[in-house]
Amino acid sequence: MVRHSLQWLLHLLIAAAVFSAPAQVMACIPGLQWGMDSTTVEQRLEISLETARFLRADSSAVYRVSNQHIGELPVEQLDLRFGRQGLEQLVYSLPGDAMTEVLAGLRTRYGSPVSRTINHTDQIPQQIWIWNTEDDCITAVRAEDQTFLLSYRPSRLRPSLL
Repeated sequence: MVRHSLQWLLHLLIAAAVFSAPAQVMACIPGLQWGMDSTTVEQRLEISLETARFLRADSSAVYRVSNQHIGELPVEQLDLRFGRQGLEQLVYSLPGDAMTEVLAGLRTRYGSPVSRTINHTDQIPQQIWIWNTEDDCITAVRAEDQTFLLSYRPSRLRPSLL
């Protein structure tokens, strides 16, 4: 009886260790992970951050790369934010006519988003869509100037905890 109880306890401890062990989290793009260093991101995306425009924000380094693609969709600008822990955020600026296709793809992959329309007086409404995928928080925004932005960052909240 004692031996059976000890075996059961050992199995529980092993299971707890496996499920609580930190794992690398995949970012939005296949082959990328949150926290990657800039050199690895350059290699995976086949870009050069040396030729990218460098922007500084807070304690992060932001690089702006132009003329990229997501599949066949042109990306006007790709902003990559790196902090002390590596890759922190990706922001795509896409042409407005790509919005419907991107939103349909995200809805197919992750389900219905939380959405909101913000009305500013004398301006075109701003639309926002948000998905929480456990690993990523994805935000899509159609801004007043009809620019379509798509932002990925690590999720700070696991929906399963709610």
